[in-house]
Amino acid sequence: MSVFYRLLLVLLGRALLIAAIMPVAAFVKAGTAKLLGDDTPARNGRLSLDFRDHMDKQGMLITLVTGMGWTKEMNYDVSNLKRMKLDIVLISLAAPVTYFFMYALTYNLSALIFDLAPSSILLASLFRILRSAGYSGLCFGVIALLPLPPLDGFQIFYQFSWPKFRRWYFSHYQKIMYWSRMILLGIFVLDIITEGEVSLIGLLVDLWRIPLRHLIFFHVDISEITWRVIKIVFGTNNFFYLTD
Repeated sequence: MSVFYRLLLVLLGRALLIAAIMPVAAFVKAGTAKLLGDDTPARNGRLSLDFRDHMDKQGMLITLVTGMGWTKEMNYDVSNLKRMKLDIVLISLAAPVTYFFMYALTYNLSALIFDLAPSSILLASLFRILRSAGYSGLCFGVIALLPLPPLDGFQIFYQFSWPKFRRWYFSHYQKIMYWSRMILLGIFVLDIITEGEVSLIGLLVDLWRIPLRHLIFFHVDISEITWRVIKIVFGTNNFFYLTD
Protein backbone atom coordinates (compact mmCIF):
# COMPACT_ATOMS: atom_id res chain seq x y z
CA MET A 1 0.00 0.00 0.00
CA SER A 2 2.83 2.41 0.85
CA VAL A 3 4.18 2.19 -2.73
CA PHE A 4 0.86 3.24 -4.23
CA TYR A 5 0.44 5.93 -1.59
CA ARG A 6 3.87 7.39 -2.36
CA LEU A 7 3.02 7.33 -6.07
CA LEU A 8 -0.21 9.20 -5.32
CA LEU A 9 1.73 11.85 -3.37
CA VAL A 10 4.18 12.25 -6.24
CA LEU A 11 1.32 12.75 -8.71
CA LEU A 12 -0.37 15.24 -6.40
CA GLY A 13 2.90 17.14 -6.09
CA ARG A 14 3.19 17.34 -9.87
CA ALA A 15 -0.46 18.38 -10.13
CA LEU A 16 0.26 21.23 -7.69
CA LEU A 17 3.25 22.19 -9.81
CA ILE A 18 1.09 22.34 -12.94
CA ALA A 19 -1.91 24.06 -11.34
CA ALA A 20 -0.10 26.64 -9.21
CA ILE A 21 3.66 27.01 -9.48
CA MET A 22 4.10 26.98 -13.26
CA PRO A 23 1.18 29.42 -13.84
CA VAL A 24 2.62 31.82 -11.24
CA ALA A 25 6.00 31.79 -13.01
CA ALA A 26 4.35 32.46 -16.38
CA PHE A 27 2.15 35.18 -14.86
CA VAL A 28 5.18 36.97 -13.39
CA LYS A 29 7.03 36.78 -16.71
CA ALA A 30 4.03 38.23 -18.58
CA GLY A 31 3.61 40.90 -15.91
CA THR A 32 7.28 41.84 -16.12
CA ALA A 33 7.00 42.28 -19.88
CA LYS A 34 3.95 44.50 -19.44
CA LEU A 35 5.64 46.63 -16.78
CA LEU A 36 8.57 47.11 -19.14
CA GLY A 37 6.32 48.33 -21.95
CA ASP A 38 5.25 45.23 -23.91
CA ASP A 39 1.68 44.05 -23.49
CA THR A 40 1.98 41.25 -26.08
CA PRO A 41 1.85 38.42 -23.48
CA ALA A 42 -1.12 40.11 -21.78
CA ARG A 43 -2.99 40.39 -25.09
CA ASN A 44 -2.26 36.70 -25.68
CA GLY A 45 -3.93 35.81 -22.39
CA ARG A 46 -0.75 35.03 -20.49
CA LEU A 47 -1.32 37.56 -17.70
CA SER A 48 -3.36 34.93 -15.91
CA LEU A 49 -3.08 32.49 -13.01
CA ASP A 50 -5.26 29.91 -14.76
CA PHE A 51 -3.02 26.97 -15.70
CA ARG A 52 -5.14 26.34 -18.81
CA ASP A 53 -3.86 29.61 -20.27
CA HIS A 54 -0.24 28.47 -19.94
CA MET A 55 -0.17 24.71 -20.43
CA ASP A 56 -0.71 22.73 -23.62
CA LYS A 57 -2.11 19.22 -23.29
CA GLN A 58 1.09 17.43 -24.28
CA GLY A 59 3.31 19.48 -21.97
CA MET A 60 0.90 19.00 -19.08
CA LEU A 61 0.67 15.24 -19.59
CA ILE A 62 4.44 14.78 -19.82
CA THR A 63 4.96 16.94 -16.73
CA LEU A 64 2.43 14.86 -14.80
CA VAL A 65 3.98 11.55 -15.89
CA THR A 66 7.72 12.37 -15.75
CA GLY A 67 7.92 15.50 -13.60
CA MET A 68 9.57 17.37 -16.49
CA GLY A 69 7.76 19.24 -19.23
CA TRP A 70 6.98 22.70 -20.53
CA THR A 71 4.46 25.51 -20.76
CA LYS A 72 3.30 27.25 -23.91
CA GLU A 73 5.97 29.45 -25.46
CA MET A 74 5.55 33.09 -24.46
CA ASN A 75 6.12 35.65 -27.19
CA TYR A 76 6.94 39.29 -26.61
CA ASP A 77 7.78 42.18 -28.95
CA VAL A 78 11.25 43.55 -28.25
CA SER A 79 10.46 46.68 -30.28
CA ASN A 80 8.19 47.79 -27.41
CA LEU A 81 11.03 47.66 -24.88
CA LYS A 82 12.82 50.91 -24.08
CA ARG A 83 16.10 49.41 -22.82
CA MET A 84 16.20 46.36 -25.03
CA LYS A 85 19.12 44.39 -23.59
CA LEU A 86 18.35 45.10 -19.94
CA ASP A 87 14.62 44.56 -20.37
CA ILE A 88 15.09 41.23 -22.17
CA VAL A 89 17.37 40.09 -19.33
CA LEU A 90 14.76 41.10 -16.73
CA ILE A 91 11.96 39.34 -18.60
CA SER A 92 14.11 36.23 -19.01
CA LEU A 93 14.95 36.19 -15.30
CA ALA A 94 11.34 36.62 -14.18
CA ALA A 95 10.24 32.98 -14.43
CA PRO A 96 13.41 31.34 -13.00
CA VAL A 97 13.47 33.76 -10.05
CA THR A 98 9.79 33.01 -9.42
CA TYR A 99 10.50 29.28 -9.38
CA PHE A 100 13.27 29.88 -6.82
CA PHE A 101 10.92 31.99 -4.69
CA MET A 102 8.19 29.34 -4.86
CA TYR A 103 10.73 26.71 -3.82
CA ALA A 104 11.53 28.68 -0.66
CA LEU A 105 7.85 29.40 -0.04
CA THR A 106 6.72 25.77 -0.30
CA TYR A 107 9.58 24.54 1.89
CA ASN A 108 8.82 27.11 4.59
CA LEU A 109 5.08 26.49 4.38
CA SER A 110 5.49 22.70 4.51
CA ALA A 111 7.61 22.94 7.66
CA LEU A 112 5.10 25.23 9.36
CA ILE A 113 2.20 22.94 8.48
CA PHE A 114 3.98 19.78 9.56
CA ASP A 115 4.97 21.31 12.92
CA LEU A 116 1.27 21.67 13.77
CA ALA A 117 1.00 17.92 14.34
CA PRO A 118 4.13 15.87 13.53
CA SER A 119 2.30 12.57 14.05
CA SER A 120 -0.52 13.38 11.62
CA ILE A 121 -0.55 11.26 8.48
CA LEU A 122 -2.55 13.95 6.66
CA LEU A 123 -0.03 16.70 7.45
CA ALA A 124 2.89 14.40 6.66
CA SER A 125 1.32 13.74 3.27
CA LEU A 126 0.74 17.46 2.68
CA PHE A 127 4.36 18.06 3.68
CA ARG A 128 5.55 15.61 1.00
CA ILE A 129 3.26 17.10 -1.67
CA LEU A 130 4.45 20.66 -1.03
CA ARG A 131 8.11 19.63 -0.95
CA SER A 132 7.76 17.59 -4.13
CA ALA A 133 6.12 20.50 -5.96
CA GLY A 134 8.65 23.01 -4.65
CA TYR A 135 11.63 20.85 -5.58
CA SER A 136 10.23 20.25 -9.08
CA GLY A 137 9.70 23.99 -9.46
CA LEU A 138 13.34 24.55 -8.51
CA CYS A 139 14.33 22.07 -11.24
CA PHE A 140 12.27 24.05 -13.77
CA GLY A 141 13.99 27.26 -12.69
CA VAL A 142 17.43 25.71 -13.06
CA ILE A 143 16.56 24.25 -16.47
CA ALA A 144 15.24 27.62 -17.65
CA LEU A 145 18.65 29.19 -16.98
CA LEU A 146 20.55 26.73 -19.17
CA PRO A 147 22.21 28.60 -22.09
CA LEU A 148 20.34 26.60 -24.72
CA PRO A 149 17.78 28.07 -27.13
CA PRO A 150 14.92 28.73 -26.70
CA LEU A 151 15.39 28.81 -22.90
CA ASP A 152 15.58 32.02 -20.87
CA GLY A 153 19.22 31.37 -20.08
CA PHE A 154 20.09 31.55 -23.75
CA GLN A 155 18.17 34.83 -24.14
CA ILE A 156 20.32 36.30 -21.39
CA PHE A 157 23.52 34.92 -22.90
CA TYR A 158 22.56 36.21 -26.34
CA GLN A 159 22.27 39.81 -25.10
CA PHE A 160 25.94 39.79 -24.18
CA SER A 161 27.23 37.66 -27.05
CA TRP A 162 29.62 38.93 -29.69
CA PRO A 163 28.56 39.86 -33.27
CA LYS A 164 30.32 36.89 -34.87
CA PHE A 165 28.34 34.49 -32.67
CA ARG A 166 25.07 36.21 -33.58
CA ARG A 167 25.79 35.90 -37.29
CA TRP A 168 26.65 32.21 -36.82
CA TYR A 169 23.49 31.67 -34.77
CA PHE A 170 21.18 33.17 -37.39
CA SER A 171 22.89 31.40 -40.29
CA HIS A 172 22.53 28.02 -38.57
CA TYR A 173 19.30 28.69 -36.68
CA GLN A 174 17.36 25.55 -37.67
CA LYS A 175 20.27 23.20 -36.99
CA ILE A 176 21.05 24.87 -33.66
CA MET A 177 17.42 24.61 -32.52
CA TYR A 178 17.31 20.94 -33.50
CA TRP A 179 20.46 20.01 -31.58
CA SER A 180 19.46 22.18 -28.64
CA ARG A 181 16.22 20.21 -28.28
CA MET A 182 18.15 16.94 -28.62
CA ILE A 183 20.54 18.01 -25.85
CA LEU A 184 17.62 18.96 -23.59
CA LEU A 185 15.90 15.65 -24.32
CA GLY A 186 19.13 13.81 -23.53
CA ILE A 187 19.46 15.64 -20.21
CA PHE A 188 15.88 14.72 -19.26
CA VAL A 189 16.15 11.09 -20.38
CA LEU A 190 19.46 10.58 -18.57
CA ASP A 191 17.94 11.92 -15.38
CA ILE A 192 14.87 9.69 -15.68
CA ILE A 193 16.54 6.40 -16.64
CA THR A 194 19.23 6.75 -13.95
CA GLU A 195 16.65 7.88 -11.37
CA GLY A 196 18.76 10.95 -10.67
CA GLU A 197 22.00 9.04 -10.08
CA VAL A 198 23.58 10.67 -13.15
CA SER A 199 21.94 14.05 -13.50
CA LEU A 200 23.16 17.42 -14.72
CA ILE A 201 19.91 18.88 -13.41
CA GLY A 202 20.50 17.34 -9.99
CA LEU A 203 24.02 18.74 -9.85
CA LEU A 204 22.87 22.25 -10.77
CA VAL A 205 19.95 22.06 -8.35
CA ASP A 206 22.29 21.09 -5.51
CA LEU A 207 24.47 24.09 -6.32
CA TRP A 208 21.51 26.47 -6.37
CA ARG A 209 20.16 25.08 -3.11
CA ILE A 210 23.27 26.33 -1.29
CA PRO A 211 22.35 30.06 -1.56
CA LEU A 212 18.60 29.33 -1.48
CA ARG A 213 18.93 27.70 1.94
CA HIS A 214 19.23 31.21 3.37
CA LEU A 215 15.63 31.84 2.31
CA ILE A 216 14.30 28.83 4.23
CA PHE A 217 13.61 29.98 7.78
CA PHE A 218 11.47 27.11 9.04
CA HIS A 219 12.82 23.58 9.27
CA VAL A 220 11.45 20.20 10.22
CA ASP A 221 13.12 18.18 12.95
CA ILE A 222 13.15 14.74 11.34
CA SER A 223 13.40 13.09 14.75
CA GLU A 224 9.90 14.35 15.54
CA ILE A 225 8.37 12.28 12.73
CA THR A 226 6.98 9.10 14.21
CA TRP A 227 7.97 5.76 12.72
CA ARG A 228 4.29 4.97 12.37
CA VAL A 229 3.76 7.82 9.90
CA ILE A 230 6.97 7.01 8.03
CA LYS A 231 6.07 3.33 7.67
CA ILE A 232 2.48 3.90 6.53
CA VAL A 233 2.98 6.90 4.27
CA PHE A 234 6.55 6.78 3.01
CA GLY A 235 7.98 3.39 3.82
CA THR A 236 11.01 3.05 6.10
CA ASN A 237 13.47 3.20 3.18
CA ASN A 238 12.30 6.72 2.37
CA PHE A 239 12.95 8.22 5.81
CA PHE A 240 15.71 10.59 4.78
CA TYR A 241 13.95 11.49 1.52
CA LEU A 242 11.68 13.72 3.60
CA THR A 243 14.42 16.33 3.77
CA ASP A 244 14.68 16.73 -0.03
